[in-house]
Amino acid sequence: MVKGYKKIKEKYIEDIDSNVIIYEHIKSKARICTILNDDPNKVFSIAFRTPPINSCGLTHILEHSVLCGSKKYPVKDPFVELMKSSLYTFLNAYTFPDKTVYPVASLNLKDFHNLMDIYLNSVFYPNIYQKKEIFLQEGWHYEIDDINSDITYNGVVYNEMKGAFSDSEEILQRNIMESLFPDTSYGLESGGDPKYIPDLSYEEFLNFHKKYYHPSNSYIYLYGNLNMDEELEFIDKEYLSKFDIDDFDTKIKIQKPFEIPLYKTEYYQSDEEDNNTYLSYNVVLPADLDNKQIRAIVILIAAILRTPGAPLKDALVKANLAGSIDSSFDDGLLQPVLSIYAVDSNPEKETEFINIINNKLHELANGGLNKYQLEALIRFNEFKAREQLFSGGFPKGLEINLSLLAKWLYDEDNPFDKLEEIKYYKELLKDLEGNYFEDIINKYLINNNHKSFVKLIGTKDFKEKEDLRIKEKLRLYKESLSEEELLNLINENKLLKEYQSKDSTKEELDTLPKLNINEIEINPIEPKLEIINEDYKVLFSDYKVNGISYVYYYFDISKLNYEDIMYLSLYTRLFIHLDTNRFTRSKLNELIQAYTGGISIAINQYQDKAGNVKINLIYSYSATKENVIFASTLINEMIYQRKYDKEIIKTRIKEISIALHNGLVSVADSVAIGRALSYIDETSKIKEEAAGLDFAYFIDSLLNDFDNKYDYIVEKLKGVTKLLAKTNFMLAVTSSKEDYEELKGLYHEFYDKLNDDTSYETYEFTNDIKNEGLIAPFDVNFTAYAATYDKSKFNGAYLLASNIINTAYLWPEVRVLGGAYGAGMSISDKGRITMYSYRDPNVKKTYDVFDKLEDYVNNLTLTNDELNDYKIGTLGSLQLVLHPKNLAAYGINKYLAGKTIDDEKKLLNDIIVSSIDYVKSIANIIKEAKNESVKCAIGMDKNIKEDKKIFKEIRKVFK
Repeated sequence: MVKGYKKIKEKYIEDIDSNVIIYEHIKSKARICTILNDDPNKVFSIAFRTPPINSCGLTHILEHSVLCGSKKYPVKDPFVELMKSSLYTFLNAYTFPDKTVYPVASLNLKDFHNLMDIYLNSVFYPNIYQKKEIFLQEGWHYEIDDINSDITYNGVVYNEMKGAFSDSEEILQRNIMESLFPDTSYGLESGGDPKYIPDLSYEEFLNFHKKYYHPSNSYIYLYGNLNMDEELEFIDKEYLSKFDIDDFDTKIKIQKPFEIPLYKTEYYQSDEEDNNTYLSYNVVLPADLDNKQIRAIVILIAAILRTPGAPLKDALVKANLAGSIDSSFDDGLLQPVLSIYAVDSNPEKETEFINIINNKLHELANGGLNKYQLEALIRFNEFKAREQLFSGGFPKGLEINLSLLAKWLYDEDNPFDKLEEIKYYKELLKDLEGNYFEDIINKYLINNNHKSFVKLIGTKDFKEKEDLRIKEKLRLYKESLSEEELLNLINENKLLKEYQSKDSTKEELDTLPKLNINEIEINPIEPKLEIINEDYKVLFSDYKVNGISYVYYYFDISKLNYEDIMYLSLYTRLFIHLDTNRFTRSKLNELIQAYTGGISIAINQYQDKAGNVKINLIYSYSATKENVIFASTLINEMIYQRKYDKEIIKTRIKEISIALHNGLVSVADSVAIGRALSYIDETSKIKEEAAGLDFAYFIDSLLNDFDNKYDYIVEKLKGVTKLLAKTNFMLAVTSSKEDYEELKGLYHEFYDKLNDDTSYETYEFTNDIKNEGLIAPFDVNFTAYAATYDKSKFNGAYLLASNIINTAYLWPEVRVLGGAYGAGMSISDKGRITMYSYRDPNVKKTYDVFDKLEDYVNNLTLTNDELNDYKIGTLGSLQLVLHPKNLAAYGINKYLAGKTIDDEKKLLNDIIVSSIDYVKSIANIIKEAKNESVKCAIGMDKNIKEDKKIFKEIRKVFK
């Protein structure tokens, strides 16, 4: 027993191969979970239950603000200092509808302790009480510099949420939650509604922290190969023992079920004349569902709404109600929510939309469910659970943490429920023999009146009216101020800018725990990759992957012309949505889910070591050894035996178009960067044609003249098989060597069916420099700058320079002073220089910062200690934590690019030995690159047109 703690529960959980213990801290009543295993990527997090008390963004602004300096670490922005100089593998914070989570991860034990200590000190003893400027900067403030100027709003969270509320789907979701939970915190906007953020006072902000950021309301988490007793002792001694119990109620309240469904209508900005309405059918499920029931509902939703040919979705599509049908299911709440959406519809279709759903649910509950489809999905979900795949940028320990919190936060008697999944799939297979799934539909979907039907209608003047409302509100506020009050406000802005412009002192910076660069050992990963020469080249990776084979068929289609790239991209997006000669798309996907871990297709573009731009078309699948043969049969069927049904293709093209239009706001920074680069960089041009705005315009052109173009579309889609030949084929397999040897005859069979050779129309890339201002119905801007340089000059010092520029220049200039939510810069080994801003209230001001980069680098001064800190952070950014599947893919990509382990070692050494003079030498690269640089901004009409001198062309992003 660890002193100061009481053990509450302990269990070994097979799904995650870990021993899990829940403790209670005796003095403070903090809750602690330890998950002990051999994962070297250690994770710590502290979470607080923070149901919002209004829609002013209190919880979100606090999430930002507590990381802006603390009692023990009075640095202005320790978060940025950690970005500079830590070996973290994860560093962030999250605001959820009912909790705020502060997670960190590191492979280095000393670094892990440093991160944990800084985060604990930040949440319990933040500088927000001493520095009101933190609230003004991160939350909101009235901005005015001159007595004759208009007052505006500014602030990082304010601008972030203006960006979020430029997304029509975000607006829809907000209104759905408001409609379903009128009496609880889920009906409020935890991130902050821009309309209400300026109502939040500094006093209310501080009071919320005093109450909610207390150990009695905390959920602490430790994961990995740690000495848990030592970690718990540290947390007790340094933090928890300083607090007594503060027994107040933060439990999430349950919304009383409705007696009758609720109807709601709201509006958003849309430039579309017709079919600009979202219809939604929303259901709240009970709070007492266990994980087996949740797994069943997830499977049921996939079966009736998400797989190609899903019956409920098909019924809605065939009724021609909307451009596309979508759905969501959020089981990370106390009361889970299912929503079904009709996108690009009109208000008159609402009754028909609701009736079709209700009628189809009754039909499905009365013998209409496809039990084979359900069985396939159960097996597929079990495969994925056993596979334990996790994202390379998102630690496995953090995924487990969030799953744990999704139950622990609400049910402390059964906190492990969400961590155990695999055991339920056998039970669900048996339940198919009865009416288990039909009963779920009846009980939770049909005979459940806790529903809302929300219409979100697009209008052309919504944004204009909202802008006028804000402008008038601010005008009246200014008029209400006396001259003295106005001057005080101007002075407050002056003091805020002084605070923002002032660096932390050396004494403050010295409080932060640091790693010594001489103590750090970072070795490049050398993936297991064997080159086997059969009649074709095989890239084989021998990893322990639980008896699974990951198979990739590569086809080199370099120099494929741009039109064919766009049709090929369409082909990849149709791949699992078309019938074949033997199977309907519904049956095909049922078989994929029953016998494989998935079948997919992708286009990959890269540069080899000689600088040649290469394009690969990649077909892939995964399956256990006994199912690889069947998986191969299925993918052959999908490649060679396709049917091109006109209505299915048209429906799918509509869905693609809507997704590209509506999804723009969430990826607008990447879209702007990619478009700017596409004019000067060949690899980026290919990506633009395959997935950027050019592809979106191509899809729109097909849709606008579909009947006339249909025959040509089919001809192009059929032509893809002509690209598949023996001469451009390569195989990659990740599995055990024994499984590869046993199955390699199967791969030979695939090879034998290929064409002997291939030929196609090619292209020649030419620079076509444009500076574009693309107007979108947003309340913020996304700016991008792109340039190229001679890649042969690349050195690891360029990565070091990028780290310095990001944290010491762009962060303070664009984010802190400018109010943008984010900004960044990259100098890649591919010869590309990019800069961007994200959810930015400015355009010209940000480009001015970009343009002054050369001067900043020329005047850069750093001490040896400061430079070493940046080196540590840069080395840390090169660490990889990958699932074996992704580790194999990493090795394949390195091989294709011609990179060796010696190249990786040189890169690391370049960083370690770099001098300040060498870092400053990149000013010459920046200067040379500026001559052919490109700008692209996507954003507000007002900002784009006001700054029109920046651009050669200004137009709407979608015509």
